[in-house]
Parts: sequence; structure tokens; C-alpha cells
Amino acid sequence: METEFVDFNAGPLVKPGKTYVAYKPGGSEIVVGSADARVSIFKTEKDIRKVAEASIERHIDEISCVAVHDSRFVTAGTDGFIITYKNNEYEKILIRSTVAVRSVVFNPQGMKIAIAGDDNDIRVVLIADNSKIVSLQGHTTSLKSIDYDPTGEYIASSSCDGDIRIWSVGPNEPAPRCVKVLKNITPASKPDHALTAKVLWSPDKSCFAFPGKNNDIRMFTYGLWTPYSTLENGHTETISTFSWSPNGYYMATTSKDKLLIIWDVKKKKMVRKAIVVASITEIAWHPEENQLVFANENGEIMYWDEVIPEGNSNYPHPAKMRRNTQSDILETQSQDPYSLEPSSLDPRLLESRATNKANEHFFDTMADDEDGEDLRSEENDDIDMMDAEDDFVIDDDGAGYAETPEERQRMQALHQQRLNLSRMGGNQYQRPVVFDPPSAFQPGETPYNKDKDNRGFDPMEGERRYLCYNLVGAMYTIYQDNHSIINVEFHDQSAHRNFHFTDYSNFTMGALSEAGSIFAVEGKEALEKPKKTRINDEGEEETDDEEDGDDQEKITASTLHFRPLSMRAGGDKDWTYHLPLGEDVVAVAINSASVIAATSTGFIRIFSLSGIQKHIFTLNNIVTLSAMNDLALLVYAAGPAFTGQQNMEYLLLNTDANEVLQKDKIQLSIGSELAWAGFSETTQAAIYDSESILRILHHQRRPNQAAWVPVFNGKAHAKSIQRTESYWPVGVLRDRLMCIILRGDNKYPFFPRPPVNEVPLELPLIEPTSETGKIELAYLSMLYRDLHERDEAEATQRQDEYQDAFDSADIEMDKDILRLINIACKSERHSRALDLVNSLRLSESVDKAIRVATYHHLSSLANSMMRVKELKFMSRARVLPPSLSEALASQPSIYESNMPSLENGLSLLEKNESDGRKRLILDDDTDDVVMDSLNNNSHKTKKPRPFQFS
Repeated sequence: METEFVDFNAGPLVKPGKTYVAYKPGGSEIVVGSADARVSIFKTEKDIRKVAEASIERHIDEISCVAVHDSRFVTAGTDGFIITYKNNEYEKILIRSTVAVRSVVFNPQGMKIAIAGDDNDIRVVLIADNSKIVSLQGHTTSLKSIDYDPTGEYIASSSCDGDIRIWSVGPNEPAPRCVKVLKNITPASKPDHALTAKVLWSPDKSCFAFPGKNNDIRMFTYGLWTPYSTLENGHTETISTFSWSPNGYYMATTSKDKLLIIWDVKKKKMVRKAIVVASITEIAWHPEENQLVFANENGEIMYWDEVIPEGNSNYPHPAKMRRNTQSDILETQSQDPYSLEPSSLDPRLLESRATNKANEHFFDTMADDEDGEDLRSEENDDIDMMDAEDDFVIDDDGAGYAETPEERQRMQALHQQRLNLSRMGGNQYQRPVVFDPPSAFQPGETPYNKDKDNRGFDPMEGERRYLCYNLVGAMYTIYQDNHSIINVEFHDQSAHRNFHFTDYSNFTMGALSEAGSIFAVEGKEALEKPKKTRINDEGEEETDDEEDGDDQEKITASTLHFRPLSMRAGGDKDWTYHLPLGEDVVAVAINSASVIAATSTGFIRIFSLSGIQKHIFTLNNIVTLSAMNDLALLVYAAGPAFTGQQNMEYLLLNTDANEVLQKDKIQLSIGSELAWAGFSETTQAAIYDSESILRILHHQRRPNQAAWVPVFNGKAHAKSIQRTESYWPVGVLRDRLMCIILRGDNKYPFFPRPPVNEVPLELPLIEPTSETGKIELAYLSMLYRDLHERDEAEATQRQDEYQDAFDSADIEMDKDILRLINIACKSERHSRALDLVNSLRLSESVDKAIRVATYHHLSSLANSMMRVKELKFMSRARVLPPSLSEALASQPSIYESNMPSLENGLSLLEKNESDGRKRLILDDDTDDVVMDSLNNNSHKTKKPRPFQFS
């Protein structure tokens, strides 16, 4: 594009130096902060632009930033003062910082101010009460810029080292937290340098923008925090500052090359390119008009009127929202699913805006598109963001549904085409919901240690963290300057010997099993200028002329590395895979048959232990992986969730046969997060959440019958033993949780490696300390274990090998039931005793139950028990639960019920006048009829029909 020599309109002149300017709401006035510590207010009308309406001197050093919200504005300076003003008059000193302040911003409601300065910490201050301050700690160098997103949910901040951090500060967060760190992504500079490293959210919250390292502007998507778009090939120097237009269609950028460029953000093309006489220090767009103002280092305030060419429908007004056609809306959705945010406005307010004029315009626009003509002129095609007062509801009855100024301002930032679709009944075009999936993690991993101020996000040399900690052993890494040391230690030294190796890839994740260990690391992007940089005496970042080939940072692919532990026939060797560029490993697992790797592209890659690629399929948003024997548990985010919840599902996969055993929801405690996932020593899937609840997957081998059964409550257990401790899971045995006990505020185990403790599992039954509760707890615990172990033995064709153990379990469970029968007979609870008899597995156990009833002189109960024996143990001495094959063979075409379902008085369904009951005929013995009357729970049973093949 050709460079223009624009005749800018001169505004006021202030002291030369860094000058900052911002429009007040409505655009009739500007606020100017100058190097002489003075803040001035000027009118924007052409004839009186150079006359100050007010001039206030409260700072003692130069002003470094200005922010405006409604009738209030705030200034901050290198003197550390943050001063608020209202109605163009001094209000108060909000707070005094001990260091220079570089950036301030109001939250969208105007109730808080976020402050960034040279002390590395962000402070959020309540304007009404400056004693209420919240600190956001994490940056390791001085801060440069800060900005709230349009909803107030997130803060973006940049620092002198080139890092950008995203902070979640919404009202639903118990405490502000850093959700994303973008390392060394914007040019580094000194705190007082002209390179502002500015970060700004787009008006529609779809992304945030910042200066890139290649003289460009980079944009990252909201929620995913991934690259979205780049404005490049415009400047020859690093961009010093920039500004979004009010509707987000355009962006104005400038740099030390003394160019002022206007960009069409969607098309990523330059609209205008102008030369300026001095380096620009600040840019601001008029909130209503086609105009922008900028300040330069000479202290000049310049206006650029009609900055966007008028009369061209390809260039809409910078402060007005364009009415798009239906096809344009679909195109926008396909290119940027986050560009159209859901509106929370009252439906009555939306209906009030459906005027005849708007409908007529929409239909006319659609007709123009069908004829292949150009869009209507800008005058008819745009909606003035600040106009059309008659389109608003007037709250004349005090009902409270009239639009407040805040609601109006929020609505003006949304895409108007959504209203057009709703007026035409276009509900089929659903508003997209921003989906922020949970971060992936490895079971048994820990982060690097943090200091008491929680600032240690970057590892220091010599720091350690666990990559994996399970029942096999512990795998940890020691960080060095240009490499790491990986140590693998085993619990059973007789089975495997500890080993360590030098890790030049700096692996970030790992998994360990009896078969081997797997390591992985994400890929690294290459820098455009892979040369050493330094800050010169003038505070600028510059590259050294001499190239050092050893220090060149090159692009590296994501790496997957396997090391065997067991030597099979022929011996296994190490193998390594480098994934395609742009595809990163996010989670890994290993079992006795396979290596499983989940990647950022949504691929699940399965390898044999010898390195053969066996299977690949797609499963997006993986949260964690775990594996054992030939099974793998894959947990993934299924979509957006309610506040405080996690919406996740699991896939239980046989990695040897590539068969799916189960696929269903992950069940967590309300308001909790998934903290660990794994398998017990008997290969039963288990999960542990942040509320210290351990759940096992019951009936995991039976299609559509699996359920998450809670078997341990860590908080209740700690309370029962009168301790304040938490439990960090390592593994699960048959009846115990193997864990590391954490005390105080510790969330992870650190070094030296602490011992592994065992805690008994306990189902959360009611009254578990009573005599009956203790027996019921023992019985149910053994029942769940027995059912799972029988299924696993049958699935692996090992029934005969474990038959003695199963027989012993039958005897122990019957003993518990007999104890409960004895208690029920003592309290003369006949129905309870009869129910318990039906749970007995051995015929001889029923005989003992009959003797118990006879001992308590309950002859009728003893007779009923005898009938149960005759029915249940007619031709066998033992009754077992259906085997896995029997359960599959007896899958019903309709699920039966023992309880009548049509006798409700409200059903209005009449029965036959004659007695519809039929005699239960088992044989010619009339005692069977008596048995039917005694046993209310008896019902017709049929043997399952075997599979028939045609």
C-alpha cells in the first residue's frame, strides 16, 4: 500500500515528552496526561480544540498512563501516585505505590482499578474503599501493560521480559489465578522504554492483541489462548502502541518507523498508511465518530478526521456495528466461533428493538445479496452505536426492565446480526458458548515448588518435580540450565534397579509401569530471529551481530521416548518418535501391552512396546490418561459445564484388542475437580477428586452397567481420627488407598521422597459405627470386590486359578449375613431377616439361618426360610451371581420389574372384573403355593435363553 501524507488537524500542545490521551464517553472531551505532571481536559470541537477546559496538577513527576470510565478518570505516574478525578475535578489519591506505575485500567463496571507497576505484582483496588486490595503474583519482572476483558472475567498483563499472563478474576473465582502463561512472546524492554508491550482485548472479547517480535500484531483466541490472527508486513520496527476501533473492525498501529497504519482486522489488510513527523506515544479512537486522536513525543495532540474512507461499503464506520446478511454470519461463525458472544439481555429488551425500520432494512439487504448487487451505502448499512434512543424501553412503570447505561454499552459491543436472526425466528443458529477445557495432567505428577509468595512459576536450577508417582515407583526430574536429570526409583528393588539419565529434551511428562517407562515433551517454536538479544543503554532490545551456532534456538518437534524395563524374548530396546510439527503430546500412559499418547490435534496414538504404531483415533480435549495390564482409561472434557463443575467423560479401552468396554460420564463431587485417575491392583478403574472422594468403576466389564461407587471419603476419614490432613493418591489396593499424607496447606508431596502410607477404604454408609452398620460395611465392601474380581477372572479365563479365593469370599459374606439375621431376629424384624436370607449364597448357610430363627422361637420365619431354600437351592448347593457371559446372554428385550406399575389410582386404567392372579405352578406340591404367599419377593423366573444361530 502506498504511504500517505495526511494533513492532520492540530490540537493542543503540551510539554514535550511521553504524552497520553483518552476520549471521555461521548467523545466531546479528551483527557491528556503530559510529562510536566499535569492532566488537562480539552474539548474536541474544531474551533475550541486548543483551549483547556480544566488543568489539574497533583502529580510530582511525569504521568505514565490515563484511563477513563463514565464521569470518572484516573491517572498514574512515575511518582507512584494513582489519582482519581470526577466531573473534571480532583477527587482523591486512591493509592500510593512505592514504585513507578506503568498501566492502570478500570474494570467494566467502573468499581475497581487494576494497577501494574515496577514491583512485579498486579494490584486490584476497590475505588470506594482503597483498603480492599487484591494482589496477583506471578510475573518475575516489572510490568508493562494491563487490560480487563469486556466482561471483567479475565485480565491480560505483560512484563519487561516479554511474558504475557492471563488471569481469571471473575466473581465465581474464590481467588484470582493465572490460567495461561505465554513465555517470551512479546519484545522485551526496560520499564520506561517507549515499547509499551501493550495488551488489549477486542471489543467483542473474541481475542486479545499484543505486539509481536516480527514487527507485527498478534492475536490470541479467548478461552483457548491459542494463536488466532496476525497483522504483518506493515511496519519495519517493533510496534510501540496500538488501539482497537470501538466496533473492533479496525486497529491503528504505530512504531518507531513513524508510520501510522489503519488495519482491517478481519481481512488482515491495511486500509490506510500515513507518515507522522514524530514518534507516537498514544492512540485513541473517537467512541462515536470517524475520528482518532494521537499524541507524540513532541507533546503535540493531533486529530485524524475521516480516518476511514467514507462512501465505501467495504469500509464500515469504525464506531458502528454493521448489519450482516445471513451468509456473512455463517462465514463469521466458521472462521471465528468465538466472535459472537452470547448475550444475557432480557428478551423483552430485545423485542423492543425489533422496529419496522430494522426489519425492512434486513429484508432489503437480503434482496440485494440475491441480485448480486453491492451492499447498501454505509449510511443505511450501519447502525449508530450511540443513537436511536427511541428504540429503547422506557421504564415508566418502575418495573426495572429498562436498559441501564451499562447494559446499553454492553449491547452495543455485540454483533447486531444476532438480533436480525432472532427477529426472523432464526433460532437454528445457536449462539456459541466459549469452551475452556480443563488443562491436561498426568496422574501422580507435581509442579515445580513455589516460594512462600507463590512467585516461583519458572524452575530454578536444581529444582525437582515428580513426573509420575504410582505403585511401581517414582519418576522425577532435576532441572538444570540446558538439560535435566531424570531419576526413576522403584518400590520393589528386587524386581527392578533404579536408574537415571541425562535428559537433553527436558521432558515434561512421563508414565511408569512394570513393562517400561514413557517420556514426552511438547514441541518448541522457532524464533524468527534466533540471535542473542540484549537491552542497550537506551533501553532498546537489539540483537548481537555475531551469530553463535551453538546458541541458535531451532524449532523442535514434540518427542515421545520409550525405555523398557522387562526384557522379553529377543530383548526390547529404546525407541523414540518425533511427532509432526504443530502436534504436541499432552498426555501419556503405558500398560503391559501398549504405549498411549494423546496429542494437541485430538489424536490418540497407540504403539506396541516395541514401537509399532498399532492404532490411531480421534478424541479431543483429553484431560488425563492412565493404563494397566491391557486397559486404558481416557478422560476427556465433553463440553462447557455449569459454574463450579467439570463436564467430563471417560473411555475404557482395551488397547490390545482396540475394543471399547465402557463410555460414560465422569462423576465428581459437586464443585470439585478431577485430581487423579488410575487403576487398582486388580485392574479396576478409579478416580479421585479435589473433595477427597475416591470412586471405583463397578461392573466395568458389563456393557451399559458400569457405575462409579464411592469407596473412600478423605475429609470424613481425617475428621474421624481427629486430624487435619489430606491424602495424595499413589494407588489403590483391594481394600486400601496407598497415598502420601499431606499436612497443612501442602497440596503436593515434595522432596526428599516421603513414605507411602495406607488408609483403609470405607463405603460412606449411614451409621457405619453401629453394630449393624459395621457388618453391612464389611459385607458390601467384600461384595463389590468379589463381583469385580469374578468378572476379571472370567474375562481373562482365570476362574479355576482363583476359585478357592472366591469360595472363601462366599463363606465370609454368608457369615456377615448370618450375623445380620441374628440381629434382625433379636429385634423381631421378620421381613428384614427374610430379605437377608435371599442374599445367602450357600445352602448350608440357609440351614444355619433356619437354626437362628428356631433359636429365637420364630417358627413361621423358619418355615419361610425353608421355602426360600427349596426355591433357591432346589438342585444346587451354591447360588452365585450371574457370570459375565450369562449376563451378556440374558440381556432382556424389555427390563422387568417386581412392582406393579399400573395400579396407581390416578392412572384411570381399569382391571378385569375377575381375579387376574394366577397360581404359581412349580410342581404338583401344594406347599409351593404356601411358599408364594410367604415370600412376597418371589416372582416368576425364566432361565435365560442361550444364543441361537441361524
